[in-house]
Order: sequence, then C-alpha cells, then structure tokens
Amino acid sequence: MRKLNEDRPHISISQLTTYLQCPRQYYYQYVKGIEWATTPPAVVFGDAIHKAIEAINRSLMDGKVIGRPEAIGIFNECWFDRTATENIQWKNSDEDGELLVKGGNLVGIYHDYYKASKARDVELEFRLPIIDTATGFMIESHDVVGKMDAISESGTIVEIKTSSKTPNQIDVDTNMQLTLYSWAYRFLYGEPEDKLMVISLIKTKEPQIVCLKTTRTEASYTRLFKLIDSVLKAIDSGLFYTNPLNVWGCRGCAYLAQCESE
Repeated sequence: MRKLNEDRPHISISQLTTYLQCPRQYYYQYVKGIEWATTPPAVVFGDAIHKAIEAINRSLMDGKVIGRPEAIGIFNECWFDRTATENIQWKNSDEDGELLVKGGNLVGIYHDYYKASKARDVELEFRLPIIDTATGFMIESHDVVGKMDAISESGTIVEIKTSSKTPNQIDVDTNMQLTLYSWAYRFLYGEPEDKLMVISLIKTKEPQIVCLKTTRTEASYTRLFKLIDSVLKAIDSGLFYTNPLNVWGCRGCAYLAQCESE
C-alpha cells in the first residue's frame, strides 16, 4: 500500500464522476482549483450526517456506543458551524430549519438501528496503485484514492449515503464507488469482502433508512479500470468540453455563471 502523503498523481471516484458528468466542471474544480461561490445545502447536510455517524461508528469500534443525544448534538454542531460561515445556496427560507430537524431525526434513527453492531474499521483511507488483478493491466501514471465509511467485524463494507429519494437496487449494483471499495478491500486484506452494504438516509418528510446489499466480481474491476484509463487519457489530452445536453447538473452547478460567460 502506498503512503497517503505521496506526491504521485492520483484519481478518486469523485473526480471520475465529475469528469463523466461534465469535463468542463472537472476543469474548473480540479485543474484550475476554483472555489465554489456558494455551497449546496446537500453538501453541508451530508458532511454533518457523516460526522455524527463517524462518531457513532468509532464508539462502536471501541466497544461503548455514545448516547443518542450526543450523536445528534454532533450533527447540530457541524450544521451550525457550516451554515454560519459559508454562503449556502438555499432553495427557500425554510430549508435551513427543515434540514436541521431531518438531520437530527436521521442520526437518531441510525443510532437506534446500529447501536448493537461493531465496526472493524472506520473511515479507512487508502491510496493504491491501479492494478487490475484479473488481467494484470496497470495504470502507471496514477494511484487511486478513497475512504470507506466503515467495515464491519464480518468483513462487510458499509457505505453511508444521504438522499432525497429512495435508492433502487440497480443503482447500488452499478455504483462505481462500491466497485472500487470491493477491489481495495481485497487488495488490502488479501481476501474477498463478505458483502457490500449501502445504508441510505432518506431526507423525506418522514425520514427513513433503507439498506441495500450487493456484490462485485473481477469483471467489475476490469470495467472500472478501463473507464479510469480512458478518462485519464482524455484529461491528459486537455479534453474539457461543456456538457452539451444542459442536463439537471447544470442548474445546480457552482460554475454555471463562469461557464456561460466563456
């Protein structure tokens, strides 16, 4: 395993997804490093949820779960810190309060569901050479980086997601991030994971948790690494076109004004 502080170029699933959605957005964010003028509420909400759940999972790993009020308090503290210091792009004047309540409810539900479980590892960061173990294919120019939310004692990789709608099994079965995590787990531990599990925290009017499970094969890794190789070649060639279809991503893009003016 490579050290996390290496200067060697790397790519993440977030970078890959951004490029696939819009190469121009990738250019603004990762090549030019332009900061967002406004922060989407979903980003702040997801970060605050993850802070609270990380605290729950770490306490479970240590053998003594924190209390429900304490977990919700961690969400609230992160939420208030971010909303007070960042330029949030609210949809309406009520969204701040609504998300605060939903977030606390979701953290509480997660705490009640999983307070008896135990994690082997939490927030496991990795930086690894990109090697397709099925074919021997290797991308020598870059490493791949990522961070797994949690790994259970049984070897299940757990990914926490927040969403405004209920996920479906097809999305979980084809999720590139889960494919990378499965490959990285096998690279790091020398054995297959037990399974992949996505715990989705749904911020609907009545907050709920949906848990979906999936698996991966070596063919999944081959497809992912071929895609990464193609994207890296496009980036190296300076191919940063705008999204030609003006799909939903444009409306909420932090770089929309700059993109339209160029």
